[in-house]
Amino acid sequence: MAKQLATEMAPPFNLVAHFMLAGGFFYALVSLILPFYASYLDSFFVSSTIAAVSHLFLLGFVMMIIFGAMYQLIPVILEIPLFSKDFAYVQFYIFVVGLSLMSFGFFFEENYLPYLTYGALMVYISMIIFTVNIFLTYKNIEEWSISAKYILASNIFLFVGVSFGLLAALNMQYGFLSIDMMSIVKAHIGGVLLGYVFMTIVGVAMVLIPMFSLSHGFDDKYVDIGFYFIVAGVILYVIGNLTSFGFLAGYGSIAIAISVGLFIYQMKVIFDGKVRKEIDFWAKNMIASFFFLIGSLVIFALGYLFGYDRFFLLGGYFLFFGFLVNIIVGHINKILPFLVWYQRFAPLVGKQKVPMLNDMVVIKVADRQFFITLYGTLISGFALLFGFKYLFVLGTLGMVVGAVMVIYNMYYTLVYKEERK
Repeated sequence: MAKQLATEMAPPFNLVAHFMLAGGFFYALVSLILPFYASYLDSFFVSSTIAAVSHLFLLGFVMMIIFGAMYQLIPVILEIPLFSKDFAYVQFYIFVVGLSLMSFGFFFEENYLPYLTYGALMVYISMIIFTVNIFLTYKNIEEWSISAKYILASNIFLFVGVSFGLLAALNMQYGFLSIDMMSIVKAHIGGVLLGYVFMTIVGVAMVLIPMFSLSHGFDDKYVDIGFYFIVAGVILYVIGNLTSFGFLAGYGSIAIAISVGLFIYQMKVIFDGKVRKEIDFWAKNMIASFFFLIGSLVIFALGYLFGYDRFFLLGGYFLFFGFLVNIIVGHINKILPFLVWYQRFAPLVGKQKVPMLNDMVVIKVADRQFFITLYGTLISGFALLFGFKYLFVLGTLGMVVGAVMVIYNMYYTLVYKEERK
């Protein structure tokens, strides 16, 4: 059950805002890029172009928001101060420059491959700074909650995953490894996407979702059991892809799927016990995100059964732009108003009238953004499966509109003043 947050441990709002704003920028950038890449629908995920878009999305949007959330939530959840705020600022700027260089190298691989390597090295350094900062923060922890376990393990997998990513980038330029490149890429994906991103989402969700849904007294045994499945699954998946024991990757995939299923069921338990019955913009995003997560699992299973690459592509697409976008955007519209409120209005409580958190979000925009993004994702996903390029452009244009609306609400929250009501 979520405990009261130790907000006095929170870092400066300016630090978190750096990551949130950068995340919003990269989300909008990826959304603007997507309609122009309908011609790459047949290239699956092994092309440098798809890799460029994937890294801009995962590193620029997903990881930026996660980093910002971690710097905010780890101190207040674990009730321990962040080891170094200066490390966090340094990490941010190295990460932004590195991601920009790496993406440029991916997009123009034929002529500018060294940029990919230099960028990957900078991203790797920034990730090391982040993990060291988190580990040194953890040394003072006193209470090991389920969220604390997930977040610590996820950062170990982050280090492993980005190490394989750097190895892949170096090998692309220098070709010093005889091992199949796809094996390294799969190990990289396993460590970063499955080990870090998914486990971090679970750890954070176990705090934020009960808090925002006003759910209390639930049993968290499902994600507790799922923790051991996901840890074992990622380890087996990585080892299976890097060694001759390829069957281990299959067992790892099954263990990961079980963990995801336990997480989904845990969320159902939490939502069944929620006090807040209203289906607001946050709840809509959460419900949609879990339907996309379930849908991705089913589509991946169909891919394995029928050996059809487009199922894997669609499963990944819904995982990225369905599950991750909805769960992150939904929480941005809750977390960002709280951070701004706490910085700007908390000192005024008892002295003058202060706004409610919902006043700091344009609810009509948030609601419309949800439906526009949802329809755009479903339409473009359908087009992706069947190779309808013009329909893909139409769907992704809807996602562009949705991204612009997300940025608008972020801007509205950041500049909010009480007299605007």
